[in-house]
Amino acid sequence: MRGQLGEGTPGTAPDAREIARAGGCWRAPRDGAVMVLVPAGEVFIGREPGDLFAPEDELPGRVVWLSAYLIDRDPVSNAQFAQFIADGGYTRPELWREDGWAWRSATGVTRPLSFLTVGFDGERQPAAGLSWYEADAYARWAGKQLPTEAQWEKAARGTDRRRFPWGEALPRSQLCNFDGRLGRTSELGRYPEGRSPYGLTDMAGNVNNWCRDWYWEGFYRWCVQAGLDVDPCLDDALRARLGLDLRQRSDRGGGYATSFACWDVLTTSGRLGWPPASRHLWHGLRCVIELR
Repeated sequence: MRGQLGEGTPGTAPDAREIARAGGCWRAPRDGAVMVLVPAGEVFIGREPGDLFAPEDELPGRVVWLSAYLIDRDPVSNAQFAQFIADGGYTRPELWREDGWAWRSATGVTRPLSFLTVGFDGERQPAAGLSWYEADAYARWAGKQLPTEAQWEKAARGTDRRRFPWGEALPRSQLCNFDGRLGRTSELGRYPEGRSPYGLTDMAGNVNNWCRDWYWEGFYRWCVQAGLDVDPCLDDALRARLGLDLRQRSDRGGGYATSFACWDVLTTSGRLGWPPASRHLWHGLRCVIELR
């Protein structure tokens, strides 16, 4: 952690300048998460020009401008998610989107799968096996949002266009939890050598991170054509305006079960989409607070 730790109080919005003076870290008042300041500025998103092996959904790579934001240093833990449950998170419809509440009511879900699975249920392990709807409800409860894909990518790669959070080297067991080598999620902070340039843990491996965007393979090309190069996000409003029948939400970072053969999923630019009701034990989350 860098420098001091700014402390938040309920009902107050963090100030980017004060957080920067305090060393760039801030503790969220609701869930106690340590959050890291990502300053406003440009970042390269996607694959480099001329990369012959680039997936279509990561092209074209481009520079975008992002406003300042705070992002959770670590994935949300089981202990933090337990606070959401204890505060009635699964019984308060005001915390849920309309489609999310309909899903929760139909399924009767009351907790993530990690709470019910031996080996995944430690307090310092990430909350896992939760749908996009649950992740979104938690973020609302905590006074935050899920990150956009662009916000997640900048926090993972910094501004030097690195392929992985730690640099250019391919994944190995000292850097992240992947390839089923542990057979479960790992405690937060276990891989200090694998931190991102902003000091974030588990931006590759352990648990995937749900993002705010709808997943569309052609989003980057559309952004270039439309000139959307400031705070891009394929949210509900843009999806409706474009008339797209999208069925998946974006998901980043890969998880403990991502195989070495699929190491592209662990890259800072790798994109995936899952139906929002998906609840695999590699599905986790971290949150952001925008400072505009």
